[in-house]
Amino acid sequence: MEEKTIEGILKLKEEQINSMDFKKLLAYIRSIDEYFRSNTNPDVETALKTYQKAIQLLTAARMRLMVLKKEKEELDRKYSQFLASISGETIGESNSGETEEDEEKSSDTQKNGRLPF
Repeated sequence: MEEKTIEGILKLKEEQINSMDFKKLLAYIRSIDEYFRSNTNPDVETALKTYQKAIQLLTAARMRLMVLKKEKEELDRKYSQFLASISGETIGESNSGETEEDEEKSSDTQKNGRLPF
């Protein structure tokens, strides 16, 4: 596991940062936050470099979230298509065994085409 000291964080290369998952990025950001909260009189040059690295980490984390959001939207779209494809097959079939509440939940999911989370 990489060193999460400020010295270790400052040594991170851009390629390393861009290849990290969101959880790891967040851990490094939290380490920087702890550094600034606990160090009331930091060296100005180190503080500036650390701040610059925090911006890189935050930017990478934001980009990672945007990618994850797009992936989720794509999954929602595929799920919506799946629901549409099976709703055509089940229109003529009986809903035996389903309660009105089950039908209502199913209908709500089919209307917005999204998973319920």
